[in-house]
Amino acid sequence: MGTHVSINLWLDPGHSAAEAGEAMQAAFDEIARLETVMSEWQPTSEVSRLNAAAGGEALVVSPELFRVLERSVEVSRISDGAFDISFHGVGQLWSFKPGARPPSPEDIAAKLPLVGWRAIELDPATRKARLAKPGMMVGLGAIAKGYAVDQASELLRARGFVNHVVEGGGDTYVSGTKGGKPWMVGIQDPDRKGVIGALPSSDISVVTSGDYERFFEFEGKRYAHILDPRTGYPVEESKSCKSVTAVAPNATDADALTTAIAVMGPVEGMRFVERQADLEAILITRAGEVLISTGLLDRFIWAPEHDPARAASPPSKGAASHGSSNPGTDGKDAG
Repeated sequence: MGTHVSINLWLDPGHSAAEAGEAMQAAFDEIARLETVMSEWQPTSEVSRLNAAAGGEALVVSPELFRVLERSVEVSRISDGAFDISFHGVGQLWSFKPGARPPSPEDIAAKLPLVGWRAIELDPATRKARLAKPGMMVGLGAIAKGYAVDQASELLRARGFVNHVVEGGGDTYVSGTKGGKPWMVGIQDPDRKGVIGALPSSDISVVTSGDYERFFEFEGKRYAHILDPRTGYPVEESKSCKSVTAVAPNATDADALTTAIAVMGPVEGMRFVERQADLEAILITRAGEVLISTGLLDRFIWAPEHDPARAASPPSKGAASHGSSNPGTDGKDAG
């Protein structure tokens, strides 16, 4: 899926290392299988066939693709379009490799009418999907990776390996414990190597996305890879977060919601988080401020060099923010 995937497994008594290796290989194989279903970059994938049929007849799709499409539409609804898998109609114009150039405003304007999650038609009774507009395309890069992580974790649990961590390019699902203790998931410092802190985690997903790894500069302006599907352009740097970490019951949701929050920006994004019952977040702003949602204030463990309690005037707990990391310079994948 265009990234590195790792599995860490706590070997409990009663299981052999060989059994663990077989289970982990099966999990990797499942991720590879799902890529052949959901990658818009593979011309023979199921989602590519759906894109090719845009504007035509509805197609019967696999149960896993239908689930991801359904959840994508729901996240689009609750985020008022900040997350929208149909962005790919305009997103295909952009490349974020060093030396890239932005597409012309005319090309973006021509493709932007193809973006619109309401034109994704789904029929649960027949498991049929249809893209209503000819030329419309969906891209699942901001949700399929999380779904694959969830499915790999489910496979490991089914084989009796409850205690594990599956991580794919910043999408992490943490299951069980590490010898009876919570797993510790670090939150990367976007300005330098290391972490700003860590979250003790068990049976939950922690997904981080940021704009500090995939970007290009052109004529003095920096373009990061997170696109606003409502405009067809990358999120404006002045309004963006350096990184967004979402904490949710599963990686599918956390993956999609990190993108939605990143598009919203830190102020609107944190308001959105606080309105969701099963969502928490840690946002690092362009100025280096660390915003932590209410439900994580007493769970997050600061790295010593970032701990606001060490500052001369430590900030008090707010409704949705806490602390500040060191201001830094400009700084990943939306999924």
